[in-house]
Amino acid sequence: MKYLSVGVVVLMTTGCVSDGTQILNSIGSVFETNRPETAQISSPLPVVQQPEGFGSFQTTSLMNGRSSSYAVQSYGNGLRVREDDGCVWTSAADWFSPSDSWANCGTSKNWNSAQAQVRQIDSLYPLQVGAEGRYQRQATSHTGRTRTRNTVCRVTGAVDVVRPGLPDTSAYVVKCDDSKRVRTTWYAPGQGPIAFTQVSDSQGLEESWIRKD
Repeated sequence: MKYLSVGVVVLMTTGCVSDGTQILNSIGSVFETNRPETAQISSPLPVVQQPEGFGSFQTTSLMNGRSSSYAVQSYGNGLRVREDDGCVWTSAADWFSPSDSWANCGTSKNWNSAQAQVRQIDSLYPLQVGAEGRYQRQATSHTGRTRTRNTVCRVTGAVDVVRPGLPDTSAYVVKCDDSKRVRTTWYAPGQGPIAFTQVSDSQGLEESWIRKD
């Protein structure tokens, strides 16, 4: 996020010698370098009838190049995910559902750990282009704060994700918006999430990675 902020500041300070189009194009190029490279889809994707299981995976940050791991395990009827920075969260088995608990996640003193009740209003499955799912989450933080948010997930398209040294991977593009953040997952049937971004309406691009395996 620091890199992105610096880039925007530089663009704004040079605005006196650039027209509006040049500034917008420059900002666009900054954002594009922090998102996975994609291409037109090479073959039709199968419809995913129900949530699929998938294992642990390794990622590379598209913001700073850092390698990370996601240790994924079954947990009741859902998933438990442990990230290598100590963040642990649980959710339903479909990956897209908002998490129903998290601990040691982020830097907020009030919201780095919490428990939540998540209600699925409309199912995202069968997963295919045009599918839409809706969720409501009521969360209580470890400091007693409460909040309720509605999340809408939409399958907006399908593309090939381009990864260095690996074959292109066909994936659905699933965008989940809770009015504060937009989580976009490039999801390959039978493999799980291939790439991911998270954009905050106040902080901009917060997270962006692509799988290494």
